[in-house]
Amino acid sequence: MTYRQEDMPYTASGIQPDLIINPHAIPSRMTIGHLIETITGKVRCSSGKVYDADAFVHGHDIVKTITDALHNEGFERNGNETLYCGFTGKKLSSQIFMGPVFYQKLKHMVTDKIHARATGRNLQLTRQPTEGRGNQGGLRFGEMERDAMLAHGTPFFLRGRLFLDSDAFRVTICCNCGFFLDLKINISSTLRKKWHCQVCRNYTNAKEIAMPYASKLLFQELLAAGITPKFICETLYNASNCNTINDSSVAHTTASKKRHRSGKQKFIRPRIRNSY
Repeated sequence: MTYRQEDMPYTASGIQPDLIINPHAIPSRMTIGHLIETITGKVRCSSGKVYDADAFVHGHDIVKTITDALHNEGFERNGNETLYCGFTGKKLSSQIFMGPVFYQKLKHMVTDKIHARATGRNLQLTRQPTEGRGNQGGLRFGEMERDAMLAHGTPFFLRGRLFLDSDAFRVTICCNCGFFLDLKINISSTLRKKWHCQVCRNYTNAKEIAMPYASKLLFQELLAAGITPKFICETLYNASNCNTINDSSVAHTTASKKRHRSGKQKFIRPRIRNSY
């Protein structure tokens, strides 16, 4: 907020502050040296002496030394001043801590930081949106934003932010051994594609699930490190809530689509089991 000079509060001697800081900014940031520098600068401007404003001076109480010197110069011991309103000229009801301090202007401007994105580039490794304004990256939806969405009771919006609009991916798993399936192309039958498991040689008992691509990448990195994460397929029957489960399920099969006509549908819920 910017005020004209004549609207700023002033002291009895006519001194007007250049900046007014909210006192709540001091305890949380613990900038005690800022306060010591303020009252030390006030003593130095009045007496012309040189003082050490270090907050970690050993051997004596630096605050008591400076406050006593400030009191000897005719000021209030704690550096407070009585100010008058610049609009009405009336005395303010409370005293204000006031003094000279060294300030530098930061170069951080809003025009240099404003950024927005709808769709754009993704990382090749994780298939997630890039990061940073210079890379035309996406806006980070972090852990605190996730907590806010949970507090508002919007799980479907949260699923869209963290999964559907990020790195949604579908993989096929083997329900016998829990490993990822490989796509095998049969050249003799007009390039017909077929899933098969290289571990248990399974060709039929397979399910397609949706998961973040970063999770799929993590499982593959664990496999490379000698750790074997496996998926456990559980069959769930729920005829009354079949539509609701279908919208939020992570797996469905061709057989489940056939059962949908009769009112019974088969759903798969994957679980992860680590084998060491």
